Amino acid sequence: MKYILLFLSFNLLSSQSLDERYHTTEELYSYLDSLNQLESIQNFFHLDTIGYSTQENIPIIGVRISDNAAIKEDEPRVLFIGQVHAEEILGVEIIVSLIDKLLFPDANSYTHINILKEYLDIWLIPTANPEGLNVVHEGLDFSFRKNKRDLSSSGPYPNGIFDYDPSIGNDIDGVDLNRNFDFNWAFGDTFLEPDNSDYASHYDYYKGEQAFSESESIAIRDLALDNDFTFSIVWHSSRSGNLSEKVFSSWKWEEEKESPDLNIIKPIADQFASLIDTEDGTSTYLSVFSGSRNGKLHDWFYHETGCIQYLVECGTANLQPDSILIENTIERNLPAMFYLMDRTIGYYADASQLTGRVFNANTNEPIQNAVVEIMEHSGSVLKPRLTNEFGRYRRILDVGTYNMHVKAKGYDTQILTLVANNSAITNQDVFLEKSDLFNLSFELLNDSYDQQNFSGSITDIFDKSMIEISSGQNNFELPKGTYKVEFYSNSQIMPWSKNITLNSDLNFKIPYQNSNSINLNNSENWQTINGSWVHSDSTIHSQLTAYYENSDTTIISNWMESNTFNVSGSNRLTVQLKHKFETEWDHDLISISILNGEDSLLNSVSWSGHEWNEYQTSLLSATSIEGFTDIKIRLDFRPDQSVNYRGWVIKEIEIHSIFDNFLKVEEIKETYIPKIPLKINNIYPNPSNGNLRMSVSGLKGKELKIKIFNILGQEIESLSFNEMIKGRQFFDLNLNNLGGVPSGSGMIFIRLETKKEQVVKKCIIIKN
Repeated sequence: MKYILLFLSFNLLSSQSLDERYHTTEELYSYLDSLNQLESIQNFFHLDTIGYSTQENIPIIGVRISDNAAIKEDEPRVLFIGQVHAEEILGVEIIVSLIDKLLFPDANSYTHINILKEYLDIWLIPTANPEGLNVVHEGLDFSFRKNKRDLSSSGPYPNGIFDYDPSIGNDIDGVDLNRNFDFNWAFGDTFLEPDNSDYASHYDYYKGEQAFSESESIAIRDLALDNDFTFSIVWHSSRSGNLSEKVFSSWKWEEEKESPDLNIIKPIADQFASLIDTEDGTSTYLSVFSGSRNGKLHDWFYHETGCIQYLVECGTANLQPDSILIENTIERNLPAMFYLMDRTIGYYADASQLTGRVFNANTNEPIQNAVVEIMEHSGSVLKPRLTNEFGRYRRILDVGTYNMHVKAKGYDTQILTLVANNSAITNQDVFLEKSDLFNLSFELLNDSYDQQNFSGSITDIFDKSMIEISSGQNNFELPKGTYKVEFYSNSQIMPWSKNITLNSDLNFKIPYQNSNSINLNNSENWQTINGSWVHSDSTIHSQLTAYYENSDTTIISNWMESNTFNVSGSNRLTVQLKHKFETEWDHDLISISILNGEDSLLNSVSWSGHEWNEYQTSLLSATSIEGFTDIKIRLDFRPDQSVNYRGWVIKEIEIHSIFDNFLKVEEIKETYIPKIPLKINNIYPNPSNGNLRMSVSGLKGKELKIKIFNILGQEIESLSFNEMIKGRQFFDLNLNNLGGVPSGSGMIFIRLETKKEQVVKKCIIIKN
């Protein structure tokens, strides 16, 4: 029966015509231009061309509505996007109607809307895909989904023909714009890849030749990066009806991988969805998690910028309904849109958020790009949350107490404890003191070489600064802090890497000389392998398949060890590798270690996260006052039980060794492992009857305390654990008797404490 219905829907699409209520691109832009001519709304209405379409260079128009719409002011911003997929045109009409409501409010909403325009900068993009909109309106293909990128059935290159098919899923031309963003882009469909949906042939989800290959995606990206949007909505319509009338939040993958702010994002989505009645009038929209990873717009927005964007499937299987249902859908969606704007400024809605500005304490000038980290909602998955050009930070939060770290390059870090509540927005300005400056000097010494220049870098927590260094004296003035100084060349000159803490003037000497080198890329240089390592064309891969497999335990690792090499006569070693990697940020570590002949660790470094776009050069050094004899190299990859990625690829790996006359004792060993934060991944069931399981990751071992608090902040139970296993662990908790008293229904807070970290998650207890 399912396939009969699909067949009927395909035929309906191929035989339909659009209701005249829908705006063509020409009609839409003409309407916006007419609004731009009205003197009465000139202060409130402004048009921006944010970019152009890929194939036909059609402008993509953004509308700004505010009390000073042409001026960028220090106020929160929201973004509404009407249409990304060509066929999903209901969103265009929702946006047009919202523009009308904001510009010409009726008597009942006049005060409310004026408040929104006074305190908000409201951006609206009726169509992000004008090419696709034209295809649908021209009647060529009512099921067209993509833009019109010119491609060929023989491969992803142009042939000068618009290759479309009126039947569903067989369009060769075009890229799915909602698969073209660079967060998890790798998981999208390749060119002409059949999709595993209900459709027999399905080429509609092509992700493009690379992330941000399409001008439309670039336009949205650049707009988002230039404007710190607080909330955003992007409208879609479900072709099959399977996803209809749902609100998607970012994200929950494979049950265990939640976005760090999910306990904030999801309740707002729940409230948003509850305000939209379903088409049949029997219920409201369903709030759900985004569960797939494939370059979607709303996941990218949250990951990259901190903007909480929801994807709304606003229609049913009737993708392009008649004018009566268009108006009905618009009216049902409007209350939710106004709620989201109200939530942004705390107007007759929950107000819990932290905001303020970061200033130079000496000059009172705002500091742009300061890192503002809410420690309870932090994770390596997220890009740093930065202040804007006004020095403004803004974080939507749940009610509670938060630890906030504020950092800026050249300034001392400031740590604050702040309280967010529902009654009013918490405003806290921060004034940072300039850090003391110190001289970092090093001298490259070797009389047998002429003056030469090298490219090097100085890296701190904020960025990697490329520098030019030369034989002889090199001087830099830097704020106090921790740095990594390194340089290398394509010749046999010894690469150099040194981690330093700069809290006084520092001067050291570096030997500038040829090294003894050993190339490890050939397979015969490796003797022991555990796991799925592969040699291919002198390149080392962590696995044969496109994506690595998850481990069924957090203890097992995949490792590969080299042969033992004799490096007698040297007291300094540096491993130079050219590599790229893509792993789960919080858990899946890749490591390289230098070991001696007795398997003692000399030094190691680990990475985690996404560095896949291009190969990077990394250095690992070890030193010995007594000198080295036998050494070997170990590669280690430890995936956990959660999501997987493309793993690790090593293009070049070499061991360099010299005798260093200027060796310092403090350089003997310095091991770096990326910080994996303590995190409560999940509590389930939640709500609970008192018996629940809690999934915890990022355990450091040793002591752990679990404390239970009631809604008044009173501690009612405490559990202590002395010897914890590192990594991930599950705790089964019985909360039916707390503090010697049988527990009743209500909200509790579960707090995990170590010596250096604290995390909190709320839980609902419901007793029959």
